[in-house]
Amino acid sequence: MNDKHLISYWQWLVKGSGGKAGCRRIFDKWLLLHIPIGVLLAFLVPLSLEACANTVLLPLAGILVGLSFAWAGNAHALLQTEEITRLSEHHEGGFVEYVFIYQTAILTILTTLICWGLAGLGIYDRVWPTSCSVKLYFAIKTLMFVISSLTLRECWQAVSGTHWMLRIKKEINDHLDEDKNQSDN
Repeated sequence: MNDKHLISYWQWLVKGSGGKAGCRRIFDKWLLLHIPIGVLLAFLVPLSLEACANTVLLPLAGILVGLSFAWAGNAHALLQTEEITRLSEHHEGGFVEYVFIYQTAILTILTTLICWGLAGLGIYDRVWPTSCSVKLYFAIKTLMFVISSLTLRECWQAVSGTHWMLRIKKEINDHLDEDKNQSDN
């Protein structure tokens, strides 16, 4: 059995499965967009992190979780098809890459939920770094909005990836049908 099939998620995240390390899906060129968004929102939003969490972000996160888990379920069904298995044989990271990409989206969402959950409990406002340490509080607030932006992107990637697999599955089926029709003639 090929070692690529036995790789753990954490190994894939750090080293990859033949392609790039999985963490490069998070720490990529898109950070150049997420960071300015985080800084801008941290600057513009006059609310404390606790108020942000309780007012908007935790309820919104529930929607993201539902959306991502629903699409991950669709992706899971697609990943079990022969067409996607065939496709994965031509991908540098192999089948493992497809599976772990969706797991990374879920990990990102859960991490963001935990961070905003701590904010909702008042940890950042009352324990550390508290609003009396202005620079550190601003840095944490920025980081919270950066990971929120990143999570929105990961949710969108889960949906886009599933749509991509649906389209590719159809393309492969159409191609196989054409080959079969040609061989029958």
